[in-house]
Amino acid sequence: MKRFYSIVLMTYLFCSVGLPAYTQEGNKQIVTEESEIKTKIKLVENKIIIENLPKDDVLEIYNIMGMKVYSRRIKAGTNEYALSLTKGYYIIKIGKITKKIALR
Repeated sequence: MKRFYSIVLMTYLFCSVGLPAYTQEGNKQIVTEESEIKTKIKLVENKIIIENLPKDDVLEIYNIMGMKVYSRRIKAGTNEYALSLTKGYYIIKIGKITKKIALR
């Protein structure tokens, strides 16, 4: 049952409209507009930088199998967090913001 749930979650997240894929080659940005505030997510080496987050929320990162590999409470505004993830494909979720990334 757990595997079925993972596949359903992956299918939903990867097939949702408006989820562009990004790779980590230099400084890539994911820009999402949320009520006229632009939240930017940057991946730089082993750090994730979140700019202009409108409110405190939870950062969750899932691998492509749908397993949560990272979770952290984050504050509003601009913050930087160190990540220790292996190369591969991941899904980043912050509140209503969901994006796909590839770490290379």
